[in-house]
Amino acid sequence: MLDKVRKTIAEFNMISEGDTVLCCLSGGADSVTLLLCLRELGFNVRACHVNHQLRGEESVRDEMFCRRLCEELEIRLDVYSADVETYCKENGFSVEEGARKLRYELFTRSGADKIATAHTLSDSLETALFNMARGTGIKGLCGIPPVRGNIIRPLICCTREEVERFLEQRSQDYVTDSSNLTDDYSRNKIRHNIVPIMREINPSVENAYLAMSRSLRQDMEYIDARALEVYNAAAAGKNALNRITLNNAHEAIKSRVIMRFLSQNGASCSHDRVEELKRIAQNGGRADIGGGLTVLCSRDLIRIVSSDRLETGEVSFAVVPGEEYCFFDKKIVVQIIDTDGLECNVNKKFANCIADYDKIKGEIFLRNRRSGDRIRLEGRDFTSSVKKLFNERILAEKRGETAMLSDAEGLFFIEGIGTAERVRVTDSTKRVLICKIS
Repeated sequence: MLDKVRKTIAEFNMISEGDTVLCCLSGGADSVTLLLCLRELGFNVRACHVNHQLRGEESVRDEMFCRRLCEELEIRLDVYSADVETYCKENGFSVEEGARKLRYELFTRSGADKIATAHTLSDSLETALFNMARGTGIKGLCGIPPVRGNIIRPLICCTREEVERFLEQRSQDYVTDSSNLTDDYSRNKIRHNIVPIMREINPSVENAYLAMSRSLRQDMEYIDARALEVYNAAAAGKNALNRITLNNAHEAIKSRVIMRFLSQNGASCSHDRVEELKRIAQNGGRADIGGGLTVLCSRDLIRIVSSDRLETGEVSFAVVPGEEYCFFDKKIVVQIIDTDGLECNVNKKFANCIADYDKIKGEIFLRNRRSGDRIRLEGRDFTSSVKKLFNERILAEKRGETAMLSDAEGLFFIEGIGTAERVRVTDSTKRVLICKIS
Protein backbone atom coordinates (compact mmCIF):
# COMPACT_ATOMS: atom_id res chain seq x y z
CA MET A 1 0.00 0.00 0.00
CA LEU A 2 2.73 2.47 0.97
CA ASP A 3 4.61 1.66 -2.21
CA LYS A 4 1.49 2.25 -4.32
CA VAL A 5 0.87 5.62 -2.63
CA ARG A 6 4.52 6.62 -3.13
CA LYS A 7 4.32 5.75 -6.84
CA THR A 8 1.04 7.65 -7.26
CA ILE A 9 2.51 10.78 -5.65
CA ALA A 10 5.54 10.57 -7.95
CA GLU A 11 3.58 9.75 -11.12
CA PHE A 12 1.34 12.78 -10.80
CA ASN A 13 3.99 15.05 -9.25
CA MET A 14 1.70 15.70 -6.30
CA ILE A 15 4.20 16.92 -3.70
CA SER A 16 7.38 18.94 -4.15
CA GLU A 17 10.29 19.06 -1.74
CA GLY A 18 9.52 21.29 1.23
CA ASP A 19 5.75 21.29 0.67
CA THR A 20 3.44 21.37 3.67
CA VAL A 21 0.59 18.92 3.08
CA LEU A 22 -2.80 19.34 4.75
CA CYS A 23 -4.57 16.01 5.29
CA CYS A 24 -8.36 16.39 5.29
CA LEU A 25 -9.24 14.12 8.21
CA SER A 26 -12.81 12.96 8.80
CA GLY A 27 -11.85 10.05 11.04
CA GLY A 28 -13.10 7.49 8.52
CA ALA A 29 -10.99 4.63 7.19
CA ASP A 30 -9.85 6.44 4.03
CA SER A 31 -8.69 9.65 5.71
CA VAL A 32 -6.98 7.83 8.59
CA THR A 33 -5.09 5.73 6.03
CA LEU A 34 -4.11 8.88 4.12
CA LEU A 35 -2.77 10.52 7.29
CA LEU A 36 -0.73 7.44 8.26
CA CYS A 37 0.66 7.01 4.73
CA LEU A 38 1.78 10.63 4.44
CA ARG A 39 3.39 10.47 7.88
CA GLU A 40 5.14 7.13 7.27
CA LEU A 41 6.40 8.34 3.88
CA GLY A 42 8.07 11.27 5.65
CA PHE A 43 6.10 14.22 4.31
CA ASN A 44 5.55 17.44 6.28
CA VAL A 45 1.92 16.79 7.14
CA ARG A 46 -0.76 18.65 9.09
CA ALA A 47 -4.41 17.67 9.55
CA CYS A 48 -7.73 19.46 9.36
CA HIS A 49 -11.14 18.27 10.57
CA VAL A 50 -14.52 19.86 9.83
CA ASN A 51 -17.41 19.19 12.20
CA HIS A 52 -20.49 19.57 9.98
CA GLN A 53 -22.91 19.53 12.95
CA LEU A 54 -25.22 17.21 11.02
CA ARG A 55 -25.19 14.00 13.09
CA GLY A 56 -25.44 15.20 16.68
CA GLU A 57 -23.36 13.11 19.10
CA GLU A 58 -21.80 11.19 16.21
CA SER A 59 -20.27 14.43 14.87
CA VAL A 60 -18.83 15.13 18.33
CA ARG A 61 -17.47 11.56 18.46
CA ASP A 62 -15.71 12.00 15.10
CA GLU A 63 -14.10 15.25 16.20
CA MET A 64 -12.83 13.76 19.47
CA PHE A 65 -11.43 10.75 17.62
CA CYS A 66 -9.47 13.01 15.26
CA ARG A 67 -8.15 15.05 18.19
CA ARG A 68 -6.94 11.92 20.02
CA LEU A 69 -5.38 10.40 16.88
CA CYS A 70 -3.42 13.54 15.99
CA GLU A 71 -2.29 13.95 19.58
CA GLU A 72 -0.97 10.36 19.59
CA LEU A 73 0.80 10.89 16.25
CA GLU A 74 2.04 14.35 17.31
CA ILE A 75 0.48 15.94 14.22
CA ARG A 76 -0.95 19.44 14.26
CA LEU A 77 -4.74 19.43 13.85
CA ASP A 78 -6.98 22.38 12.93
CA VAL A 79 -10.67 21.86 13.77
CA TYR A 80 -13.53 23.86 12.25
CA SER A 81 -17.23 23.81 13.14
CA ALA A 82 -19.58 24.49 10.23
CA ASP A 83 -23.33 25.05 10.31
CA VAL A 84 -23.96 23.15 7.08
CA GLU A 85 -27.77 23.22 7.26
CA THR A 86 -27.91 27.02 7.49
CA TYR A 87 -25.25 27.39 4.78
CA CYS A 88 -27.23 25.15 2.42
CA LYS A 89 -30.52 26.97 3.06
CA GLU A 90 -28.92 30.38 2.48
CA ASN A 91 -27.20 29.28 -0.74
CA GLY A 92 -29.72 26.81 -2.19
CA PHE A 93 -27.44 23.73 -2.03
CA SER A 94 -28.26 20.14 -1.20
CA VAL A 95 -26.71 18.99 2.09
CA GLU A 96 -24.16 16.82 0.27
CA GLU A 97 -23.14 19.58 -2.16
CA GLY A 98 -23.15 22.32 0.47
CA ALA A 99 -21.02 20.30 2.89
CA ARG A 100 -18.45 19.68 0.18
CA LYS A 101 -18.29 23.33 -0.88
CA LEU A 102 -18.00 24.51 2.71
CA ARG A 103 -15.24 21.99 3.47
CA TYR A 104 -13.11 23.17 0.57
CA GLU A 105 -13.65 26.81 1.52
CA LEU A 106 -12.30 26.01 4.99
CA PHE A 107 -9.40 23.90 3.66
CA THR A 108 -8.14 26.74 1.48
CA ARG A 109 -7.70 28.93 4.59
CA SER A 110 -5.03 26.61 5.96
CA GLY A 111 -2.11 28.16 4.11
CA ALA A 112 -0.73 24.69 3.28
CA ASP A 113 1.05 24.15 -0.05
CA LYS A 114 -1.04 21.06 -0.89
CA ILE A 115 -4.45 19.86 0.29
CA ALA A 116 -4.68 16.06 0.36
CA THR A 117 -8.11 14.42 0.25
CA ALA A 118 -8.69 10.71 0.83
CA HIS A 119 -10.55 9.81 -2.36
CA THR A 120 -9.81 6.25 -3.43
CA LEU A 121 -10.07 4.29 -6.67
CA SER A 122 -13.40 2.94 -5.38
CA ASP A 123 -14.67 6.52 -4.97
CA SER A 124 -13.54 7.34 -8.49
CA LEU A 125 -15.40 4.36 -9.95
CA GLU A 126 -18.58 5.33 -8.07
CA THR A 127 -18.22 8.92 -9.32
CA ALA A 128 -17.86 7.75 -12.93
CA LEU A 129 -20.99 5.59 -12.61
CA PHE A 130 -22.87 8.49 -11.05
CA ASN A 131 -21.77 10.81 -13.88
CA MET A 132 -22.71 8.22 -16.48
CA ALA A 133 -26.22 7.93 -14.99
CA ARG A 134 -26.69 11.69 -15.42
CA GLY A 135 -25.10 11.80 -18.89
CA THR A 136 -21.46 12.74 -19.29
CA GLY A 137 -18.50 12.84 -21.66
CA ILE A 138 -14.92 11.62 -21.36
CA LYS A 139 -14.12 13.91 -18.43
CA GLY A 140 -16.98 12.53 -16.33
CA LEU A 141 -16.00 8.93 -17.11
CA CYS A 142 -12.46 9.63 -15.89
CA GLY A 143 -13.89 9.97 -12.40
CA ILE A 144 -12.02 11.95 -9.75
CA PRO A 145 -8.82 13.61 -11.06
CA PRO A 146 -5.60 12.75 -9.17
CA VAL A 147 -4.65 16.44 -9.03
CA ARG A 148 -6.74 19.60 -9.31
CA GLY A 149 -4.77 22.74 -8.65
CA ASN A 150 -3.21 22.31 -5.20
CA ILE A 151 -5.65 19.53 -4.26
CA ILE A 152 -4.08 16.08 -4.42
CA ARG A 153 -5.46 12.53 -4.03
CA PRO A 154 -2.60 10.18 -3.05
CA LEU A 155 -4.99 7.20 -2.53
CA ILE A 156 -6.61 7.50 -5.97
CA CYS A 157 -5.05 4.23 -7.21
CA CYS A 158 -5.95 2.28 -4.03
CA THR A 159 -9.21 0.39 -3.47
CA ARG A 160 -11.35 0.59 -0.36
CA GLU A 161 -10.47 -3.05 0.33
CA GLU A 162 -6.76 -2.18 0.33
CA VAL A 163 -7.42 0.69 2.72
CA GLU A 164 -9.23 -1.52 5.22
CA ARG A 165 -6.52 -4.20 4.99
CA PHE A 166 -3.84 -1.53 5.62
CA LEU A 167 -5.58 -0.42 8.82
CA GLU A 168 -6.17 -3.96 9.96
CA GLN A 169 -2.48 -4.79 9.61
CA ARG A 170 -1.67 -1.82 11.89
CA SER A 171 -4.52 -2.51 14.34
CA GLN A 172 -5.62 1.07 13.69
CA ASP A 173 -9.22 1.90 14.50
CA TYR A 174 -11.38 4.50 12.76
CA VAL A 175 -14.94 5.86 12.88
CA THR A 176 -17.82 5.02 10.57
CA ASP A 177 -20.26 7.65 9.32
CA SER A 178 -23.72 6.12 9.81
CA SER A 179 -25.04 8.02 6.78
CA ASN A 180 -22.74 5.89 4.60
CA LEU A 181 -24.63 2.76 5.66
CA THR A 182 -27.97 3.85 4.17
CA ASP A 183 -29.17 4.28 0.60
CA ASP A 184 -30.37 7.84 1.23
CA TYR A 185 -27.77 9.25 -1.17
CA SER A 186 -27.29 8.32 -4.82
CA ARG A 187 -23.62 7.54 -4.27
CA ASN A 188 -24.50 5.03 -1.54
CA LYS A 189 -26.97 3.28 -3.85
CA ILE A 190 -24.19 2.86 -6.40
CA ARG A 191 -21.77 1.63 -3.71
CA HIS A 192 -24.16 -0.86 -2.11
CA ASN A 193 -26.06 -2.13 -5.14
CA ILE A 194 -24.35 -1.51 -8.49
CA VAL A 195 -20.65 -2.01 -7.69
CA PRO A 196 -21.22 -5.45 -6.06
CA ILE A 197 -22.98 -6.66 -9.22
CA MET A 198 -20.08 -5.38 -11.33
CA ARG A 199 -17.66 -7.17 -9.00
CA GLU A 200 -19.57 -10.42 -9.63
CA ILE A 201 -18.83 -9.96 -13.34
CA ASN A 202 -15.21 -8.95 -12.72
CA PRO A 203 -13.72 -9.32 -9.20
CA SER A 204 -11.03 -6.79 -10.21
CA VAL A 205 -13.52 -4.20 -11.45
CA GLU A 206 -11.71 -1.27 -9.75
CA ASN A 207 -8.40 -2.12 -11.43
CA ALA A 208 -10.18 -2.60 -14.76
CA TYR A 209 -11.72 0.85 -14.29
CA LEU A 210 -8.28 2.29 -13.40
CA ALA A 211 -6.88 1.07 -16.73
CA MET A 212 -9.87 2.50 -18.59
CA SER A 213 -9.67 5.87 -16.83
CA ARG A 214 -5.94 6.17 -17.60
CA SER A 215 -6.63 5.52 -21.28
CA LEU A 216 -9.54 7.98 -21.32
CA ARG A 217 -7.47 10.63 -19.54
CA GLN A 218 -4.74 10.34 -22.20
CA ASP A 219 -7.35 10.76 -24.94
CA MET A 220 -8.86 13.73 -23.11
CA GLU A 221 -5.47 15.41 -22.68
CA TYR A 222 -4.76 15.10 -26.41
CA ILE A 223 -8.19 16.42 -27.43
CA ASP A 224 -7.95 19.28 -24.92
CA ALA A 225 -4.54 20.27 -26.32
CA ARG A 226 -5.94 20.32 -29.85
CA ALA A 227 -8.98 22.28 -28.66
CA LEU A 228 -6.69 24.89 -27.08
CA GLU A 229 -4.92 25.34 -30.44
CA VAL A 230 -8.27 25.92 -32.18
CA TYR A 231 -9.43 28.25 -29.40
CA ASN A 232 -6.30 30.37 -29.75
CA ALA A 233 -6.75 30.46 -33.54
CA ALA A 234 -10.42 31.46 -33.24
CA ALA A 235 -10.09 33.95 -30.38
CA ALA A 236 -10.77 37.56 -31.33
CA GLY A 237 -10.20 39.12 -27.93
CA LYS A 238 -11.53 37.65 -24.69
CA ASN A 239 -15.21 37.85 -25.59
CA ALA A 240 -15.28 36.84 -29.25
CA LEU A 241 -14.56 33.85 -31.48
CA ASN A 242 -14.26 33.67 -35.25
CA ARG A 243 -17.31 31.60 -36.13
CA ILE A 244 -15.79 30.28 -39.38
CA THR A 245 -12.77 28.84 -37.55
CA LEU A 246 -15.11 27.41 -34.92
CA ASN A 247 -17.53 25.90 -37.44
CA ASN A 248 -14.68 24.24 -39.37
CA ALA A 249 -13.53 22.37 -36.26
CA HIS A 250 -14.43 18.75 -35.47
CA GLU A 251 -17.49 18.39 -33.22
CA ALA A 252 -15.40 17.10 -30.30
CA ILE A 253 -13.05 20.09 -30.62
CA LYS A 254 -15.88 22.55 -31.16
CA SER A 255 -17.58 21.57 -27.88
CA ARG A 256 -14.39 22.06 -25.90
CA VAL A 257 -13.66 25.41 -27.54
CA ILE A 258 -17.13 26.63 -26.59
CA MET A 259 -16.75 25.36 -23.01
CA ARG A 260 -13.46 27.24 -22.69
CA PHE A 261 -15.07 30.33 -24.25
CA LEU A 262 -17.92 30.27 -21.71
CA SER A 263 -15.54 29.69 -18.82
CA GLN A 264 -13.22 32.53 -19.87
CA ASN A 265 -16.19 34.91 -19.79
CA GLY A 266 -17.52 33.78 -16.41
CA ALA A 267 -20.55 31.96 -17.84
CA SER A 268 -21.78 28.61 -16.54
CA CYS A 269 -21.51 25.64 -18.86
CA SER A 270 -23.86 22.76 -19.58
CA HIS A 271 -24.45 20.33 -22.44
CA ASP A 272 -27.58 22.20 -23.56
CA ARG A 273 -25.80 25.55 -23.51
CA VAL A 274 -22.88 24.22 -25.56
CA GLU A 275 -25.30 22.82 -28.14
CA GLU A 276 -27.16 26.14 -28.24
CA LEU A 277 -23.93 28.04 -28.96
CA LYS A 278 -23.09 25.57 -31.71
CA ARG A 279 -26.42 26.35 -33.39
CA ILE A 280 -25.87 30.09 -33.06
CA ALA A 281 -22.37 29.80 -34.52
CA GLN A 282 -23.77 27.85 -37.47
CA ASN A 283 -27.05 29.65 -38.15
CA GLY A 284 -26.79 33.03 -36.41
CA GLY A 285 -29.06 34.35 -33.69
CA ARG A 286 -28.67 35.20 -30.03
CA ALA A 287 -29.30 33.68 -26.60
CA ASP A 288 -29.31 34.94 -23.02
CA ILE A 289 -26.93 32.80 -20.95
CA GLY A 290 -27.59 34.25 -17.50
CA GLY A 291 -25.47 36.50 -15.35
CA GLY A 292 -26.42 39.54 -17.45
CA LEU A 293 -24.70 38.06 -20.53
CA THR A 294 -25.90 37.42 -24.07
CA VAL A 295 -24.34 35.37 -26.85
CA LEU A 296 -24.87 36.61 -30.38
CA CYS A 297 -23.52 36.39 -33.91
CA SER A 298 -22.21 39.56 -35.44
CA ARG A 299 -20.66 39.39 -38.89
CA ASP A 300 -18.09 36.55 -38.69
CA LEU A 301 -17.91 36.63 -34.91
CA ILE A 302 -19.75 34.87 -32.11
CA ARG A 303 -19.61 37.16 -29.11
CA ILE A 304 -20.50 37.28 -25.43
CA VAL A 305 -21.68 40.77 -24.49
CA SER A 306 -23.43 42.52 -21.64
CA SER A 307 -27.18 42.16 -22.07
CA ASP A 308 -27.61 45.78 -20.95
CA ARG A 309 -25.76 47.10 -24.01
CA LEU A 310 -28.27 45.40 -26.31
CA GLU A 311 -31.24 47.06 -24.64
CA THR A 312 -30.32 50.70 -25.31
CA GLY A 313 -33.34 52.99 -25.37
CA GLU A 314 -34.05 55.75 -27.88
CA VAL A 315 -31.83 58.83 -27.61
CA SER A 316 -32.39 62.02 -29.62
CA PHE A 317 -31.62 65.72 -29.13
CA ALA A 318 -31.09 68.80 -31.27
CA VAL A 319 -27.52 69.97 -31.78
CA VAL A 320 -26.16 73.43 -32.33
CA PRO A 321 -23.02 73.86 -34.48
CA GLY A 322 -20.01 74.80 -32.40
CA GLU A 323 -21.18 73.01 -29.24
CA GLU A 324 -19.73 69.79 -27.75
CA TYR A 325 -22.03 66.87 -26.82
CA CYS A 326 -21.75 63.59 -24.93
CA PHE A 327 -23.35 60.63 -26.69
CA PHE A 328 -22.98 57.50 -24.53
CA ASP A 329 -19.19 57.23 -24.04
CA LYS A 330 -18.32 59.49 -27.01
CA LYS A 331 -17.57 63.18 -27.42
CA ILE A 332 -19.21 64.71 -30.49
CA VAL A 333 -18.56 68.17 -31.96
CA VAL A 334 -20.44 69.65 -34.95
CA GLN A 335 -18.86 72.63 -36.72
CA ILE A 336 -19.62 74.78 -39.75
CA ILE A 337 -16.79 75.89 -42.05
CA ASP A 338 -17.33 78.68 -44.55
CA THR A 339 -15.46 77.86 -47.78
CA ASP A 340 -15.62 81.53 -48.77
CA GLY A 341 -15.93 80.65 -52.44
CA LEU A 342 -12.76 78.54 -52.43
CA GLU A 343 -12.67 75.08 -53.99
CA CYS A 344 -13.84 72.65 -51.30
CA ASN A 345 -11.43 69.77 -50.83
CA VAL A 346 -11.73 68.72 -47.19
CA ASN A 347 -9.75 65.62 -46.24
CA LYS A 348 -12.22 63.03 -44.95
CA LYS A 349 -9.65 61.78 -42.44
CA PHE A 350 -10.16 65.11 -40.69
CA ALA A 351 -13.74 64.31 -39.64
CA ASN A 352 -16.24 61.48 -39.37
CA CYS A 353 -18.89 63.37 -41.32
CA ILE A 354 -18.50 66.03 -44.03
CA ALA A 355 -21.74 67.42 -45.51
CA ASP A 356 -23.01 70.40 -47.46
CA TYR A 357 -24.64 72.44 -44.68
CA ASP A 358 -26.95 74.33 -47.05
CA LYS A 359 -28.52 71.05 -48.23
CA ILE A 360 -29.60 70.15 -44.69
CA LYS A 361 -33.29 70.83 -43.99
CA GLY A 362 -34.36 72.27 -40.65
CA GLU A 363 -32.91 71.35 -37.26
CA ILE A 364 -30.09 68.85 -36.90
CA PHE A 365 -30.67 65.98 -34.46
CA LEU A 366 -28.10 63.65 -32.93
CA ARG A 367 -29.74 60.29 -32.27
CA ASN A 368 -29.43 56.52 -32.35
CA ARG A 369 -31.23 53.99 -34.52
CA ARG A 370 -34.98 53.64 -35.09
CA SER A 371 -36.99 50.85 -36.60
CA GLY A 372 -37.43 51.42 -40.34
CA ASP A 373 -34.46 53.78 -40.75
CA ARG A 374 -33.17 54.06 -44.34
CA ILE A 375 -30.47 56.06 -46.10
CA ARG A 376 -29.11 56.55 -49.61
CA LEU A 377 -25.37 56.68 -49.11
CA GLU A 378 -23.03 58.94 -51.04
CA GLY A 379 -22.12 57.53 -54.45
CA ARG A 380 -25.04 55.09 -54.57
CA ASP A 381 -28.19 55.18 -56.70
CA PHE A 382 -30.31 53.16 -54.27
CA THR A 383 -31.61 53.45 -50.72
CA SER A 384 -30.42 50.96 -48.09
CA SER A 385 -32.03 49.67 -44.93
CA VAL A 386 -30.03 50.78 -41.89
CA LYS A 387 -30.74 47.38 -40.33
CA LYS A 388 -29.00 45.68 -43.26
CA LEU A 389 -26.07 48.10 -43.11
CA PHE A 390 -25.70 47.46 -39.38
CA ASN A 391 -25.74 43.70 -39.90
CA GLU A 392 -22.92 44.07 -42.41
CA ARG A 393 -20.73 46.61 -40.62
CA ILE A 394 -21.61 47.31 -36.97
CA LEU A 395 -21.15 44.94 -34.03
CA ALA A 396 -24.48 44.14 -32.42
CA GLU A 397 -23.60 45.50 -28.97
CA LYS A 398 -22.53 48.83 -30.52
CA ARG A 399 -25.63 49.43 -32.66
CA GLY A 400 -27.71 51.14 -29.98
CA GLU A 401 -24.82 53.56 -29.32
CA THR A 402 -23.96 54.31 -32.96
CA ALA A 403 -24.26 58.06 -33.59
CA MET A 404 -26.53 59.34 -36.38
CA LEU A 405 -27.40 62.80 -37.67
CA SER A 406 -30.82 63.57 -39.13
CA ASP A 407 -32.81 66.54 -40.34
CA ALA A 408 -36.36 67.14 -41.53
CA GLU A 409 -35.86 64.73 -44.46
CA GLY A 410 -34.37 61.92 -42.37
CA LEU A 411 -30.91 60.49 -41.83
CA PHE A 412 -27.93 62.08 -43.50
CA PHE A 413 -25.05 60.52 -41.54
CA ILE A 414 -24.34 57.21 -39.75
CA GLU A 415 -21.16 56.74 -37.70
CA GLY A 416 -18.92 54.07 -39.18
CA ILE A 417 -21.00 53.84 -42.38
CA GLY A 418 -21.12 57.17 -44.19
CA THR A 419 -22.96 60.28 -45.37
CA ALA A 420 -26.08 60.58 -47.53
CA GLU A 421 -25.83 61.39 -51.24
CA ARG A 422 -28.28 64.28 -50.83
CA VAL A 423 -25.83 66.28 -48.67
CA ARG A 424 -22.70 65.41 -50.63
CA VAL A 425 -20.06 68.15 -50.79
CA THR A 426 -19.39 69.49 -54.30
CA ASP A 427 -17.30 72.26 -55.84
CA SER A 428 -20.27 74.61 -55.44
CA THR A 429 -20.59 74.00 -51.67
CA LYS A 430 -20.42 77.24 -49.70
CA ARG A 431 -20.64 75.94 -46.13
CA VAL A 432 -19.41 72.56 -44.89
CA LEU A 433 -20.76 70.77 -41.84
CA ILE A 434 -18.10 68.73 -40.07
CA CYS A 435 -18.85 66.23 -37.32
CA LYS A 436 -15.99 64.88 -35.20
CA ILE A 437 -16.48 61.85 -32.94
CA SER A 438 -13.93 60.86 -30.30
